[in-house]
Amino acid sequence: MSQHTKDLKEQIERILRWEPSSHWRPRDFAQLSELIQIHTRQPVDARALQIFWETSELSSPDMLDTLANFADYADWNDFYTRNQYGTVAIDDETALTHPPMWEIPIRWVIMIYWFSVVASIVVAFLLVWKR
Repeated sequence: MSQHTKDLKEQIERILRWEPSSHWRPRDFAQLSELIQIHTRQPVDARALQIFWETSELSSPDMLDTLANFADYADWNDFYTRNQYGTVAIDDETALTHPPMWEIPIRWVIMIYWFSVVASIVVAFLLVWKR
């Protein structure tokens, strides 16, 4: 079952065309939860989605049916039978459209801030001293 759940995750990631799920944050799982509820009319907890994506553990048996329905299958059994032998391959058409995002560490921001403060003071001192 783990290969099929992996296939289901990959198909959903392809549908979303987001950055790789290894870069997803809790807000991304919350957005996915909203999209699933809009498309399937079934609520899925964002935290349960995050746990499922990280460990393949299910919070409820209906979650697989809901996720398969989001990927345009009737239910989990339909997904399982239609994907019995295949794997999802990403080609040029389905490649992600943007690179992974990265964030600047907060300590760098603080260092840059203090450097600019010190540089401003030095420049001000030199301007006053040259008069």
